[in-house]
Amino acid sequence: MTFFPERRDAGEVFAEAVALQEAGRYAPAIAALKRFLALEPQHADAHSRQGWLLWRTGQLDESLAAHQRATQLAPNQAAVWSNYGVALQAKGRHDEALEVLRHAVRLDPDLADAQVNLGLDYYGRGMGEDAIACFRRAVTVDGRLADAWVNLGLVLQEAGEIAAPIAVNDHALGLRPGHRAAMSNGLMTRQYAASLSATDLAASARRNAAALGGSLPLPARDRWRRGARRLRVGYVSGDLYGHPVGYFALRALLAHDGDLVEAHAYSDTAVEDAMTTELKTAFAHWHDTRGLDDEALRERILEAGIDVLVDLAGHTAGNRLGVFAKRAAPVQLAWLGYAASTGLSTIDGAILGPAMAPPGAEAAFVEPVIRLPRLQFTYRPPAYAPPVALCPQDRNGLVTFGCFNNPAKIGVDVIQAWARAMGRVEGSRLVLKWRAFHDPNAVARLHRRFQMLGIDPSRVEARPLSSHAEMLAQYADVDIALDPFPFCGGLTTCEALWMGVPVVTLPWVRPMSRQGAAILEAVALDDLVATTPRDYVDRIVGLAQDLPRRKALRDSLRARLEASPLFDGESLARALEAEYVRFAEAAA
Repeated sequence: MTFFPERRDAGEVFAEAVALQEAGRYAPAIAALKRFLALEPQHADAHSRQGWLLWRTGQLDESLAAHQRATQLAPNQAAVWSNYGVALQAKGRHDEALEVLRHAVRLDPDLADAQVNLGLDYYGRGMGEDAIACFRRAVTVDGRLADAWVNLGLVLQEAGEIAAPIAVNDHALGLRPGHRAAMSNGLMTRQYAASLSATDLAASARRNAAALGGSLPLPARDRWRRGARRLRVGYVSGDLYGHPVGYFALRALLAHDGDLVEAHAYSDTAVEDAMTTELKTAFAHWHDTRGLDDEALRERILEAGIDVLVDLAGHTAGNRLGVFAKRAAPVQLAWLGYAASTGLSTIDGAILGPAMAPPGAEAAFVEPVIRLPRLQFTYRPPAYAPPVALCPQDRNGLVTFGCFNNPAKIGVDVIQAWARAMGRVEGSRLVLKWRAFHDPNAVARLHRRFQMLGIDPSRVEARPLSSHAEMLAQYADVDIALDPFPFCGGLTTCEALWMGVPVVTLPWVRPMSRQGAAILEAVALDDLVATTPRDYVDRIVGLAQDLPRRKALRDSLRARLEASPLFDGESLARALEAEYVRFAEAAA
């Protein structure tokens, strides 16, 4: 005899699904909602929740179908439209998503979550003032909504005013202690602050790490021994696509010794592209981990018997540091994605190159510092990068400086240095490029900052977001790239050099400030690395006045990169493998 649950049982199933969703156990929550919808197929909220969970686990087509059903069942409910808009964004249907999110806010302007989702859409488009208005409306409606405060901090950060977003993130943590995004965003934002020492930054990371929980015992397992089997190395990342991590990791990952290393990817990557396709060929095993909570991801790693687990994210977006805090492998290392301390004592070492970890760099880390004998990353330029253009000064008769970095890095000290250099190079111009400059208010604010230092705003051009290929092509308009400080460029520095544009940088003690110096050292351009803010200005001016050298560099920079460690994935792979083996043998 078949048993049919009574109607009252449906409520219990729905409550179970909600509890699982709130606990971050997405797969069981999806299963519970399927059971509930078999009993209550007209329940709009259940369809909407199902759509959200399917989105979080990467099942985008199924997610859209669930959200569409929810909007049909509850056409006047703002929440279901708001969730539908997020799913449309994930599918890349951005124009539709914007209209749907605006519709949700029109239905209920006081639905804080809808305001947050619309604000995030505006933020991604570079519409900063509109995004700020949404987040401020959300915190006015619900002052305890930590997500609204965190996202408000993100937009304020791009305005180059660092104190405000730090305060906003700290406020979010006060509302929800342990909020992952507030913790990580707060630590990342502190990297932009010139007033904080390396020791201050490490202390902040250590305090926040305590909220991620303690280490759990590892189950009994076969310890790795050289010659017995391949060393199982797992890489954890949400950035295995056309992202700085992808561009910096690809050459080394492709060069792994397959007889020594069995490479596993634990990928939270939501957007897969041509870079993802190529990266997949570097791994013996590719695990799609979207939607797995920390417990489930840790179990997946333990089941594979990973010997060395490598974090590629640090405190950047979408990190899985909660898994590392619990310990999922005998050896856990940090590499590449975040040149600062995670704060975790369960990370057994932070891998850096010598140029980024000079003597004394240990003060910046809770983790032990591992110094490779070479630069700790490589660079793989995209195939669609255009040829190097002729020197722009030959076309327009003046020197054009440029910076395509996040304006959060362009603080008061940076603008003062750039203004001094522009004051000494007659007729010079400055081109800045970032998504925030889609907003005329952001451009006006930038112009005011330069005008206060005596630079006519007409000499400063702010360009908005474009495709990556178009952005690279715009280096044709730049004679000299200016690296900001104390949070300098990484991928942007490599891209400028590849497009024939020399870069002047000013490193500080903290490793995050030394990427530009490390890259320039790798291509034998140490003379473009300044020692003080005054020296930074002097070197910019000196290069601006040396047109023959700039022309020679424009013609030779690609060859310099190709002959440098930046293109040598083999030597980086061997250096990494030597450290993996050293740690694995010590843990055996």
